[in-house]
Amino acid sequence: MSVALDVPSGGALFEGHFPGRPILAGIAELALVAKALAPVDGAVLGAIPFVRFRGVVLPGDRLDLTSGLREDGATRFEVRRGGERVANGALRFGAQAEEPDASISVAARRSARAPVIESLIPHRPPMRFVERILGEAEDGLTCAARVPRACALVEGGAVPSFVALEAAAQAAAAWEALRRAGAQGAAEPLIGYLVSIGEVVLPCARLPADEEFSVSIRLEAGAGALAGYQVESVLDGEIVLRGRIGTYAPGQSSRNTNH
Repeated sequence: MSVALDVPSGGALFEGHFPGRPILAGIAELALVAKALAPVDGAVLGAIPFVRFRGVVLPGDRLDLTSGLREDGATRFEVRRGGERVANGALRFGAQAEEPDASISVAARRSARAPVIESLIPHRPPMRFVERILGEAEDGLTCAARVPRACALVEGGAVPSFVALEAAAQAAAAWEALRRAGAQGAAEPLIGYLVSIGEVVLPCARLPADEEFSVSIRLEAGAGALAGYQVESVLDGEIVLRGRIGTYAPGQSSRNTNH
């Protein structure tokens, strides 16, 4: 399969991501890909074996999407802009039957020093999903999040559950800002990038707009500007997703590392 994806030259997909420097969020790019590759209209995305975001997508870009089936039944894909590969990965459509493993939640200790989210990350509504910090640990953070109904990814009052991965990336950025600030002082928010997704299971197909859910991130490994996290999202006590993400934050000089 081969199809062209025309990225809008502006508008709702770029609102809040980022003010003064519009960039298509990786999750928005994935939403375009998943919609184009769905075997039937409304097909459920049950798992994401892996995705790599390799280049920034800007307003007005024209992307070429190619895809095919892997031996395991997952749909592999590649996204190019001209001769440049900007993303590739594999998606598995169909309801997720397996229960995810035990929780990785880190909301065990309330943060007494946590500033408002707006001072930690550059995202702004309607693409800022993280609203406040619930608790932190030496290697992670748990936040309350919500996808505003005004977000361009909302259709029929909900978003695909994988959109919660953007909330996880924002929680990771907030945790990194807290680490840079230390026990005192403040850190300037950095524009960072979601660069990889892996081993994501999606027991819940859709996430309602304007409903609060929790998102937890736990650092697995970090070196300079790159970091890998375990992530988990929960709505009303039910797992929305669990998996891994990788982030890249230029200007991030050091991180705590936990293997």
